Amino acid sequence: MNRLTPATRSTPGFVRHLLPAVLSTCAIGVCTPISCPAADATPAAAPATSLASPPPKDSVVLWNGRDVTGWKIFLSDPAVEPHTIWSVADGVLHLVGKPNGYLHTEQTFSNYLLHVEWRWPAGADPRSNSGVFVHVGGPDAIWPPGVECQLQAGNAGQLVGTGVDLPGAPVSNKKPRAPKLAAASEKPFGEWNTYDIICRGDVIEVSVNGVRQNRVEKVSVKSGGIGLQMEGYPVDFRNLWLQPLPAADPAKTPPAR
Repeated sequence: MNRLTPATRSTPGFVRHLLPAVLSTCAIGVCTPISCPAADATPAAAPATSLASPPPKDSVVLWNGRDVTGWKIFLSDPAVEPHTIWSVADGVLHLVGKPNGYLHTEQTFSNYLLHVEWRWPAGADPRSNSGVFVHVGGPDAIWPPGVECQLQAGNAGQLVGTGVDLPGAPVSNKKPRAPKLAAASEKPFGEWNTYDIICRGDVIEVSVNGVRQNRVEKVSVKSGGIGLQMEGYPVDFRNLWLQPLPAADPAKTPPAR
């Protein structure tokens, strides 16, 4: 197990209550890397509308801004060549959305604050759907065991368990689905959104554009890979990084509100 240096920068207010000063860890898994085509492939679906802020100096950068080194690709149709479903331009990772599938990190992680930025193309289908997976484990499948932090248009912030228990969440279509806590806080199509996802011990808490949208406790898994879902619609990602957090102290973890 490799150790990561604890986060030292100032932390957004919505996560400050989660940071006692103890050492953090990150579990590292071993996977076979995929081959990566040149980074100057097809441009992203829409031009950038704002500049991404650089990752904090003490963060773990998950995507290098050039190719998919460090990630694996799983597709529902094995006949499709993996290099055809993604492209990079101007620091933006564009996923075509079809066939269904996902990218996931070769490494596995626990106890972290994950930052992801995403946007739907201007004029996107109002049914646009994707997700950010955390705690991914087990064999590749559609969909993998883990927790999906929903990106479905209008519903970003919902949490969905696949082979994972989310205690207290209502079950729909055989999966626990924790509804978001506030009105939709996503930006219009064509604009960048931020997802801040805290995974600490058995707690997952998410905020969309700074609005706290969910918190679940006693999740049945505490570590795993991180994934980007393709579910039929084109989507852009950028600025993916995480900061290690201290291991959870049950005595200091505030109850869900």
